[in-house]
Amino acid sequence: MSCVNGTRITVNSLSVRYADREESALCGVSEQIDPGEVLVVSGPSGCGKSTLCKALCKFIPEMIPAHVEGEILIDGLSIRDIRSQQIATQLGLVQQDPDSQICTLNVWQEVAFGPENLCLSREEVSARVEECLSTAGISHLADRETTTLSGGEKQRVAIASILAMRPSVVLLDEPTANLDPQGAKAIFEIMDDLRKKGKYTLIVVEHRLTPLLQMHPRLLLLSGGKVVARRSSVCHKDLEALGLRADWDISLPLLPRARRATLFVDAVSFGYEGTPLFEDLSFKLWPGEILGIIGPNGSGKTTLLRLIAELEKPASGRIVRDGDPGVGFIFQQPHQQIFERTVRREFEVDGSIGRKDLHCVLEGARLAGLENAPPLSLSLGEQRRLTFAIALSRNSSLLLLDEPFIGQDAKNVSWIISQLLAARRHGTATLVVSHDIPLVASLCDRLLYLGERTFFGEKDEVLSQLREAGKRAFTPTYWEQEQA
Repeated sequence: MSCVNGTRITVNSLSVRYADREESALCGVSEQIDPGEVLVVSGPSGCGKSTLCKALCKFIPEMIPAHVEGEILIDGLSIRDIRSQQIATQLGLVQQDPDSQICTLNVWQEVAFGPENLCLSREEVSARVEECLSTAGISHLADRETTTLSGGEKQRVAIASILAMRPSVVLLDEPTANLDPQGAKAIFEIMDDLRKKGKYTLIVVEHRLTPLLQMHPRLLLLSGGKVVARRSSVCHKDLEALGLRADWDISLPLLPRARRATLFVDAVSFGYEGTPLFEDLSFKLWPGEILGIIGPNGSGKTTLLRLIAELEKPASGRIVRDGDPGVGFIFQQPHQQIFERTVRREFEVDGSIGRKDLHCVLEGARLAGLENAPPLSLSLGEQRRLTFAIALSRNSSLLLLDEPFIGQDAKNVSWIISQLLAARRHGTATLVVSHDIPLVASLCDRLLYLGERTFFGEKDEVLSQLREAGKRAFTPTYWEQEQA
């Protein structure tokens, strides 16, 4: 898997403004990206990182309407003079939301879709599919329906489908956001291998940068659509100086023991197509308690939340919610629970909300001024904060949060944490599914690990059991140990 010629990208004074926004998403960005280098693009949520990637691939303005000024050159040619079909063979974008780029119902067919559209021979298509499935570590998923995959499995399929096109530049927009730590490590190793052996150019949008340091990337830091910092190489000290690395030390006061649990999962078993995810799973969740749910992709974490929310029915066992409390459910993909035409109307699905109250909520969620914006026009990080804020506004007794920290910078994560701790003080019980193990280990009262074996209990006890079982990837110091 190699590209014969490298591709040089030159960006001159690029500005992008969406029709429904007063402020520009990008403001006069200029950059040169040389063949074979690794460029990491980071910055606050909504600062223009994804917009930059989509503009480079000509998704903007051809598929996503926007007013564009400035110039993008690919090997000296203006992107305006290059056909989109040709750009697709030079620049491949793995998008932030894998659902947005999966277009077939079968994994093998999905990876074959691009090469088939290049009118390659059947033998060449098959060879590329098998190679890229193996590279992404998903050969065992070849015959699976894409609708049955977990978020992390879909992310790997999206990566394989882009690699099958053999572009010389691979753009990855938070490529490991939905992946467990082992899966994330595997993807970073794939990226490093591409860099070393294939002479690919890698442009990576990421919030968690520590795992990328081994590739000695160049850093481009955006804020408010502008370039605010550059670094020719990055180390831990740079991350600390730029505010891109956060160490979570959260104090959790002891909770008074309630007489009745908010949630009782009693001997629940469930699986798909004859394959069990968990058997005889039992635990209680008390008022105010925060339970972290961790484990490999495809182990049933999202499914457990769906069972508790009564979107699925257990094969056996029962789930009891005390007094049938209201449930606030934050989906892993926020667009799946966005229905209205404006942000304000999303808040008013269950009743009206006062102007001052709405302003206060949006300001806290860093969504101020967007009350009349179409929710689907927001960035993925903004959509996630929107659905989180809506769930909180309903004062539910039980919160089910599926990867709430994806796409969030340190300030936004701090805001989410503050809201969860406030809800904890008011007796709201919360389940948090997340692959951010250091954060979960600090934020949660107890942990539930789902995998080949199930571990449940006090967090220190569970982390100790995971180390003894050889599951070091699911402990807080995993990345630091990998970098040592």
